[in-house]
Amino acid sequence: MKYKHYQVWGVALFLWAGLGLTPVGLAQAPTVESLLQKAVERGKKGDFEAAIFELNQAIKLAPTNATAITLRGIAYTNLGNAKQALEDFTKAIQLAPKAAAPYGYRGIVRRQLQDLPGALGDVNEAIKIDGKNPGFYSFRGALHADGGDRAKAISDFQQAAKLFGERGDTEGVKEMQEFIAILQKEPVAPAPAPQKPGTQAAPLKPTAPK
Repeated sequence: MKYKHYQVWGVALFLWAGLGLTPVGLAQAPTVESLLQKAVERGKKGDFEAAIFELNQAIKLAPTNATAITLRGIAYTNLGNAKQALEDFTKAIQLAPKAAAPYGYRGIVRRQLQDLPGALGDVNEAIKIDGKNPGFYSFRGALHADGGDRAKAISDFQQAAKLFGERGDTEGVKEMQEFIAILQKEPVAPAPAPQKPGTQAAPLKPTAPK
């Protein structure tokens, strides 16, 4: 089953407004802002190494900028560098504990490493912070499906569909309904036993955020 809503290169607007991540000190540091904008453009084009270069410069200027660190974690995720991505998301959480985005993205990496309990813990925290984001429920539904809990998976996809509907996102609603239909027709295979996490994760395919 393909779950695209949590596989994203998060553009700045999505992170700041959609997921509640507050920019740190951008008004006082326009140079940092311009570097973040360049990094986002590089990421949208799939050039994540160039995005990291821009973000490293921004972080040198503003070491406590949680937005820059989160974006760099996303770039590392897309490059398959799970170890560095986890470090960045964890650092961003320490700097901005009330931001939902770093929890959600860290959950993505943990799922790739087959750490389902860790991924579930992260997305639960994200939902506590931003319970109106359908992407979080879609992701948690995928985790429940991974774990073989069809009832919880369906419940989360239904909630995601409702929230997408409130946003007028008919495509999102349709996709959640498709997931629900699949789960209702076929049993969910239990997820494989977690393996020892490696240092690399399969790169995420950048898609438009919901």
